[in-house]
Amino acid sequence: MMMRNRWGRTTAFVILAAVSAACSSESDAPNDPGEPNGADGRLYVTSGFTDEVLRLDPVDGTTLTRIPTQVRRDEVDEPHAVAISPDGRHWYATVAHGEPSFWKFETAGDRLVGRVTLPAAGAARIGITPDGTRAFVPDYDRSQPGVPGKVSVVNLEDLTVLATPTVCGGPHHAEVSSSGVVAVACSLSDEIVLLDATTLEELGRFFAGPEAGPPGQPALKPLNVDWSPDGQTLWVGLHLANKVRAFRMDGEILGTVNVGSRPAQIALTADGRTLVVANRGDASLSIVDTSTQAETDRIALGADHPHGVAVDDGGQRAFVSCEGTPQTQGRAVAVDLADRTVLWSQEAGAYTLGAAYGTVPAE
Repeated sequence: MMMRNRWGRTTAFVILAAVSAACSSESDAPNDPGEPNGADGRLYVTSGFTDEVLRLDPVDGTTLTRIPTQVRRDEVDEPHAVAISPDGRHWYATVAHGEPSFWKFETAGDRLVGRVTLPAAGAARIGITPDGTRAFVPDYDRSQPGVPGKVSVVNLEDLTVLATPTVCGGPHHAEVSSSGVVAVACSLSDEIVLLDATTLEELGRFFAGPEAGPPGQPALKPLNVDWSPDGQTLWVGLHLANKVRAFRMDGEILGTVNVGSRPAQIALTADGRTLVVANRGDASLSIVDTSTQAETDRIALGADHPHGVAVDDGGQRAFVSCEGTPQTQGRAVAVDLADRTVLWSQEAGAYTLGAAYGTVPAE
């Protein structure tokens, strides 16, 4: 049914019936030996051209489950992003095309429990508040480069859309800090916008550097961001500049690091000491020491167009989703961050975009 939220806006249809996803699955993997107390480490990647999310074994990359996200038969709707709740009990995915939507699953059995159509032309990455109550999904509409885009704010309990604040040109990623500040990467206006995660008040905005281009003509193209654990430093990947940059909340630049070609997603380890960067242009993973603000290694992944990246809870491994090409399958690649070696590389769908890793509590 149609519902109205507390702003008086009509939200999209929400499907909250307990629907079991029709998926092909092998037996569940054993608990990830990299996690303590027998906890289950979960790894998911999105396969855009096959309209699926794949659950992989973090130990060797074997595909354990294929979860369909197809809305329109015979059309590619492209699952774009995937994220796991802070408590590990749910995971979420965005579907970018057709009628962009936001999907909610239980990690137990990968069971679909609901989805909502977003009031957006596109749906990109997912940022979740530390308490697991809200998600922020930017409308990555690249067809209107001079028009400010919006972010959908989703209540994760009942999947209602609470608000759609207008932020900036081409918002692609909205990440929430430990102190409740949302940083939005504005790919088409070279800006970073800061919002209060509760009130949605704009706290500030600044350019991603003095090299910023005019609206609709980015020179830097900030695509993805991540916060330091204390919420005081924001790291930003600059896709067109082949750099990552660290900022204070007031926009002061703390440092700039040269990385590989066309950096896509970035991720900090839980202790904030290491930043990993998926370099789409040269099929590599950059490892950055955040204390010295220097790239300490660049690892060849042997897979086309790295896009998404996630790290395990102990900061021991990075998992990279690689898009592939029209001639090659997508792949997932695991990297040992201590030894700086590739642990495994496995075929994983086609146009493999998003990656997420999280720990599911032991039963």
